[in-house]
Amino acid sequence: MSDDDLDSTWEPQPDTGDPVDKLDLDDLGLLGELTHPMRSRILRSLKQPRTVAEVAEQLDMPVTRLYHHINRLEDLGFIRVVATRRVAAVTERRYQVTAKSFGIADHLFTSADKAELAAALGALFDVAKLQFQREVEHGNSLRSDTNDEHSILSLGTGYYSPDRRDELLSRLREVIGEFDSDLPDDDPEAIRTSVFIAVFPETT
Repeated sequence: MSDDDLDSTWEPQPDTGDPVDKLDLDDLGLLGELTHPMRSRILRSLKQPRTVAEVAEQLDMPVTRLYHHINRLEDLGFIRVVATRRVAAVTERRYQVTAKSFGIADHLFTSADKAELAAALGALFDVAKLQFQREVEHGNSLRSDTNDEHSILSLGTGYYSPDRRDELLSRLREVIGEFDSDLPDDDPEAIRTSVFIAVFPETT
């Protein structure tokens, strides 16, 4: 975050800096916090610095519903205060995520209880499923004649050589890395687009 992002009445917090590119979690319990329906929406909103009131306005909900979740996310280190200002007798705070994305530490795939790991990872699919179902039920982009131009829905099984499989994964990672968001979420031209990809070998 640059000083230009803040008007002159805001005081940047020292030693905050920009969010790191990725933060790997070493506790499966923390993944549940990321996939919590309300907290996941708050985290998306706080990709940019915002006050609780600004988050509430973007999410179209009462600000009183957010304080508990904001405090929880701050306590866990997912968000932090990046700027403050005095408004009458009150100190107003702007929050931002500490990382652009969150992942799972590699060691958990071998050290964690298998059932707990499966449940935690399954929660990611649940989030994607709920977002998709909400768009189908309440949105219009997937119910238009041009939906094939703006979305992809595919489930399949391929049979690849190890080299071919590795090439698929490598190219997907490159595309994901290349197509990072190019507009802020409050830009009128920005189209919020969900991307959920799962590629894994089937051994059972």
